[in-house]
Amino acid sequence: MNLKITLMTVFFVYATQAVYAQTSDAEADAMAQLLGVQKKEAVHKLVTVSGKDSVAFWKIYDEYQEANKNTIKERIRLYEATAHAYQNMTPKVADSLITKYFVNRQDQEKSLELYYKKIKAATNAVTAFEFYQAEIYIVTQIRASIMQQIPTYGELKRALKKN
Repeated sequence: MNLKITLMTVFFVYATQAVYAQTSDAEADAMAQLLGVQKKEAVHKLVTVSGKDSVAFWKIYDEYQEANKNTIKERIRLYEATAHAYQNMTPKVADSLITKYFVNRQDQEKSLELYYKKIKAATNAVTAFEFYQAEIYIVTQIRASIMQQIPTYGELKRALKKN
């Protein structure tokens, strides 16, 4: 367990230094684009749609992806800001970050609801439900993967105290 915490600390310190320079808009766009391509491939496997519904669904899904680029880029910037904040976490910084995370998640949920309704109107409720489930599944997996790769602030503090 101590080795895991030490490795996590080393990784986190390295990652924090690696992202010290702010992600440029072009880099955030590239990350969002790559994520969009990967998500679309996953959605293609998770949502069964054919015929005229397929044309309507993928047109709306592409619109959804485009509409959510800013939310995705903001999430990337939030992860980056969180990494920077670990060096000097204060109650004010923590509160500011969490407020931004709540807004980001609310924006994402509103968008999911809006595009669920658009897909339902253009296809049917089952296809829209599959879209919703696929998106929630993918986003949850991405978040879990990110969270497993970096320590929480509390874990980092405990690890630093032990060393």
